Amino acid sequence: MADAKGNKKMKRLQLAMEEEELRSLRIPSSAHRGHLSPSKNAFLPTLQEQTQDHSLSRRTGSTSARRSLGAVMRQGPQSARGPVEDGSRERSTSPPAKFESLLNQHVLGHITAEWLHGVKQDFFAQGGALNLNQFVGAMLRSLEAPNMAGGATGSTAEVPKKTVGFGDGGSGGGYPGGGASGGVHDRNGRTGRTAALVDLFRRVDVHGEGSITWDEVSNYLIDHGVAGGDEFTVDSIRSYRQSPTLDASKHDQPVEKLVYLEQMDVVACLSHKTRGFRLYDPARCTVKQEVSGHRGHRGSLVNCCYVRGLNQIATTGADMSICLWDQSSLGLRNRLTAKDVQLCLCGSTGSDSLFSGAIDGTLSRWDLSNMCLSETRKGQHKDAINDLLMIEDLNLLASASSDGSTIMWDLETMRPKKTFKGHRKGTFSLAYSQDYRCLLTAGLEQEALVWNPYVERVPIFRLKGHVNALCGVAVVPGTPQVISADVKGVFRLWDIRNFRCIQSFGGKESRINNLSTFCVLPSHRRIMAGGSFLANFDYMDDGDGESVTEVGGVTDALYNPHVGEFYTLSQSHVKAWSANTGSVFKVLSDISRSEITACCLAENGRKLFLGDSAGRVAAHSVHNGALLSEFEPHAKDISCLEVWPGTNKIFSASWDGALKLQIDDRARKPYTKAEFNHHKDGVTCLACSAPLMLLATGGTDTQVCIYDLKSLKLEHSLARMQHVISSLDFLEKRCLLAVADLGGFVSLWRTRPHPDRWQQVYHFSNLPSMGDASLRLTLDRGPAVALHALKFEPQVGRESEQLRLFTADAKGGLRCWDLSRLCERRGIVEVNLAQLFKSKHGMASPRPAVGADVAAAAEEGAAGADAGEAEAGAMPPDAGDAAATFCTGMDEERAAQEPRQKPIVGSTVRSALRAPAATAASAAAAAVAQEGDRSEVELLVEIQAHDDGITKLHMIGNPPSLVSCGHDCRVRAWSLQLKRLGDLLIKRDQTYHFPYDPMQAQKAKLEEAAELLKSIRPWTPPGAGKKVPRLPKMPPTAPGATAFPAGGPSGMLDSLCSGGRAHKADPDEKWKQEVDRVIADPNAEGVDYEQLFEQLGQFGQSTELDPVAAAAHERLLRNALARQVEHLPQRSKALSSDEASAADRLARAMAAVGGDDFGCYAAMATRIRPRSIDRALYSAR
Repeated sequence: MADAKGNKKMKRLQLAMEEEELRSLRIPSSAHRGHLSPSKNAFLPTLQEQTQDHSLSRRTGSTSARRSLGAVMRQGPQSARGPVEDGSRERSTSPPAKFESLLNQHVLGHITAEWLHGVKQDFFAQGGALNLNQFVGAMLRSLEAPNMAGGATGSTAEVPKKTVGFGDGGSGGGYPGGGASGGVHDRNGRTGRTAALVDLFRRVDVHGEGSITWDEVSNYLIDHGVAGGDEFTVDSIRSYRQSPTLDASKHDQPVEKLVYLEQMDVVACLSHKTRGFRLYDPARCTVKQEVSGHRGHRGSLVNCCYVRGLNQIATTGADMSICLWDQSSLGLRNRLTAKDVQLCLCGSTGSDSLFSGAIDGTLSRWDLSNMCLSETRKGQHKDAINDLLMIEDLNLLASASSDGSTIMWDLETMRPKKTFKGHRKGTFSLAYSQDYRCLLTAGLEQEALVWNPYVERVPIFRLKGHVNALCGVAVVPGTPQVISADVKGVFRLWDIRNFRCIQSFGGKESRINNLSTFCVLPSHRRIMAGGSFLANFDYMDDGDGESVTEVGGVTDALYNPHVGEFYTLSQSHVKAWSANTGSVFKVLSDISRSEITACCLAENGRKLFLGDSAGRVAAHSVHNGALLSEFEPHAKDISCLEVWPGTNKIFSASWDGALKLQIDDRARKPYTKAEFNHHKDGVTCLACSAPLMLLATGGTDTQVCIYDLKSLKLEHSLARMQHVISSLDFLEKRCLLAVADLGGFVSLWRTRPHPDRWQQVYHFSNLPSMGDASLRLTLDRGPAVALHALKFEPQVGRESEQLRLFTADAKGGLRCWDLSRLCERRGIVEVNLAQLFKSKHGMASPRPAVGADVAAAAEEGAAGADAGEAEAGAMPPDAGDAAATFCTGMDEERAAQEPRQKPIVGSTVRSALRAPAATAASAAAAAVAQEGDRSEVELLVEIQAHDDGITKLHMIGNPPSLVSCGHDCRVRAWSLQLKRLGDLLIKRDQTYHFPYDPMQAQKAKLEEAAELLKSIRPWTPPGAGKKVPRLPKMPPTAPGATAFPAGGPSGMLDSLCSGGRAHKADPDEKWKQEVDRVIADPNAEGVDYEQLFEQLGQFGQSTELDPVAAAAHERLLRNALARQVEHLPQRSKALSSDEASAADRLARAMAAVGGDDFGCYAAMATRIRPRSIDRALYSAR
């Protein structure tokens, strides 16, 4: 009895020690901002832990101490072993990281259960949703209350009870930084806390609706607590790509086993049902040596390993033997006979021993000095041993069995020390990370398990993500890389520091459908996989990759002025770069299921719209890449995306010519508003102008389609082009549309509401040195360079008087053109769009008299055209015909037949080449002699921006600059004078100097927070232990207050009951208001009435019910009518026969014509007869 109690006590003590050891295991995780808790199978991070680094470093006051502390917190206890190759984390001091720490310090670090409960009460007290002012007020109350702060450090927790003047301009009621002036410089006071709360509000309000709900806030806090603020922080792990090195050898049978023999630097390849094996050169993937089947085994080979003590290769086969081969001559040296088939082998480094695992679960040790069996262990494994792994630093041997168990054996005594059980379908592969001391196992399930080798109870993590059974798991020595693969050839790259999947590759792209084995080649930075053939995947971290933005090429690059970040897109991931330092600080890996082909950024800078090669369009959060919504897909690849400014609408186009207008409405699932198919082939570019209410699209069918955004119909088509349209851009104030094509031509077209709409104004070619008088008319410069992009200089805040146009071409050239002289001569001036639109609605003739500014512009343009027609660069003849004046030279036959009154002087070299030689020469001589350099379009700057063609060009308004992407895998920033501002490179560009000031941006945020504090109503913080009062109601007249919606207080009540959002207007009432507006408008046109009836049809379609809902609605209506009929008033005396027959005839007639769907007339005919009840009515019910 005493022994039993002692055993129980020892067992409890042992379990307690294991539990303590388990909890003391702290595997660092910078992504999850916590430590591993294996006993609970999860990370257990707390939001308070996220501020420990900052608070501790703030108290120390030493830069070196802060750096040491950060390194210890990031690397954990293993950091004492020294740095690990490719394992260091690159951290940048970018403004997003600084503001993230500000958010953690001031807000997330003080979250408690009481705090959450108080904030939740404020949300529900305000109807379920809070605007910015209400949210900041509620959060400040909870954070600054003594009983809610939880003893947090800071001046706010020690302030005595007094009125906190949020709107005070002085010291702010005893809080540092409370005033408008002091708050700008006090980042640790209330102003800094308010700025962090504003940032938190905008991160949660990703749709930009101006209000957030409690569910959205709680979901964000949960995601932030589980994932941490640095979940997507960049590390040194790159990616793998399929190698161009191909397998040229022939395989009669599928490859069954690949083993990398590091001592010989060869890969042993064992095929299915073969008795020989091959040794491959890992660099060239060629056969170096081959052992034929008749020399050794009498059965097919199963496995092999390298024996270090003998410098020999050991192989095991189905003939129950182990053969030893000389490594140089591959001659058979010895043969060992076993009692059963040995499935795996493992050599020992410290002794002349060889371990083997048998098909019956027996573990054997072979003495190679005497070539005999030394000892065996049977009974621990109940099924076959599939893999053996030597863990040298622990002096243990790991064995994996088909019974799902993994046993750690002591090498000296051959006794089991630890047993790990977690696989239900057997364990077939083992791997061990010596740097991070983690054991990994894989079976036939779809997940690999990560174990602490000291604790055998449960795995510390499960690597999930595969959709098929695994065929193996491996660790790249000296790095935090873990590789897992499944039978369909899909590989996943994991970071062992945080167990996050970095990349998914292989699969259909590699054409390996039945993967059976793979091995890692650390010295060659390669993975070799075997199936029906051999495939190689190279690690993309060579020296050449450091001087590019993305090794695999850049699809597009965007700039977010709201946060000062660049976003580069390549394949299926997005990288975020600091605009201040030019270094990458965030990677959103595998954000798309297919290759990203198009992208655009929402106006508020919080959503990223992505289109991929599968035709899908989705909206993602810029902060963490979370999927927000998916739109209706296209049939082909997405070619371009464009946001309709000022709305929640987005245009998507594909390579089959389809164009869709999709609504990103948060209240409902995204839907398609309109769809157009006017292009016969793919759409290549989009340009949307909200002031002009126009959308322009260009395609490979060489036409430009103009759509009216008001009526959502095709307005006009420019279909007389000769080359593929590559880029479009509007200049709204001058009613211009610029069109660039792959022929190297730029043409300018008038748009509505100008009276000369859809007429070509001018055209020129993308030729170098266009502004040089000595070279302008030289005819031997070759053809124009194909254009890929063009952009007008922003007109808002323009310092120069020049009207500049920037073009990017297929040879990497970037040019700046001055259109000022053209606009002066042609009368292209800035116009009043509102006045032009008003004149358009009231005009009675095709060319009416319009406003004074447009009339003057028209007269000036006509005079300029007459005076400059003979000049170099003037419009070609037939300038009044828009179809005959395009730059590509269409209608040559008609132009040749018409008599010429004046000499031909084209604005391009091509037009000059089409003219007769004598005429062109005389015109050139006259132009040079009379005018000198008077070209209407002048080339200001010309540079070689990229080593290869430029694919994208984006204009940045603040600060004024350009961003270009090239086929040379680089993204570069330029000033408007085309001075290079720096590159976004993997290895930071030392010359990077983009004009973004993070201190100015942070100062602006603090100033905004100080202004916000003034609009928040003062309140009195309670004493310790007292309940925090409810959020005070915002006065209607206060800045930022929410006014009563339509309907007064009752409408506000309805909006609060519906979650705090305004109640949507009734479609019928909305349509009636639109009808009244159109009827009252004396200038209403037919298109207005068409749009009116189209809206009526949309309102009617929006109320349609699906079949299930329609059936339920019909059944309920029938029951309601039947109950109503039951209570119809009864007559005091019976009807006459004529009256009764008339009632019956009426009921039958209405039923015959379909006017009595619910039997109402029949019921009434029976009910007007006293004391008669229609039993059929109840039977029908």
